[in-house]
Amino acid sequence: MYASSSRQICSRTGCNKSVYIEASGFAHPYCGKTCAFYIIKNLPSISRCQNPTCSRQKFVDSRGIQYNYCGKSCARQHSNPKALFCSRPNCNKRVYTDPNDKNKFYSYCTSTCYWLECSTLTYTKLSLLIKEDLDYIQAYKRFISMLPNAKIKGIIRLQMPKKLVEAHQMHKKQMANQSGLSLNVITHNMYHGTKSLCDPLQYIQTLSPRCSNSCGLCGIVSSGNDTAYSRNSGQMWFANSPSISFGYCGNYSGNSSTKVIFMVDVLSKNANSILIVSKNSATLPRFLIIFQ
Repeated sequence: MYASSSRQICSRTGCNKSVYIEASGFAHPYCGKTCAFYIIKNLPSISRCQNPTCSRQKFVDSRGIQYNYCGKSCARQHSNPKALFCSRPNCNKRVYTDPNDKNKFYSYCTSTCYWLECSTLTYTKLSLLIKEDLDYIQAYKRFISMLPNAKIKGIIRLQMPKKLVEAHQMHKKQMANQSGLSLNVITHNMYHGTKSLCDPLQYIQTLSPRCSNSCGLCGIVSSGNDTAYSRNSGQMWFANSPSISFGYCGNYSGNSSTKVIFMVDVLSKNANSILIVSKNSATLPRFLIIFQ
């Protein structure tokens, strides 16, 4: 709407001031921010974000212009009605979708929701990722770029029990405070190969396998990396490339071609190609990659 030669009055009832007109000639419906914000504040049904799962107010910019949503996240989620809902129980928000490709998405609405669910788990939660999941895409691309001949059979997200997550997060904060480095700098995405006494493909079929305690695969899935099972004087080794970890993979005799490698968050002040740690809390398994 553009201004005409006649005087336009502020849309707020009782206000006789002229509307605010920009240098470009655009005429706002109100005289200024005060009237604009008054209307928004007193009309909650109109000012509420149009995403039905959100209770926040619509975003209003510095000029007093009101938008349909509270922010970009709600606008993006609501504009894609086919998007799934957040995987965290009792969260009714839609998953985060790639702003450049709505067919790619994350299983949660935000990373905050992901970690919030982890803080409630008493056992490891396993989720078989589909190829459209952004976690799958990222893990697949990195793994294949360094081990191009591998044929991935499945990628499983691991959300470890609360006690392991809390110990890891506390260790991370302490290390960051002591070193003066940021949390991201001391967190390294590494690989760890191990032996399996069972058929790894059962994880794809059931997500709840039963196996011997001496099975490296099942032991890490249930309890994380543990120095008690280390063959290197209580030290655990992790590599930044799956091609290095491949040499530590073993398998049961019934399916010798199937192997597993874990993607693990490892805490260290150094950024070497191989990291050696001696504390369980310095590691947190994030993904299990099953391949041939």
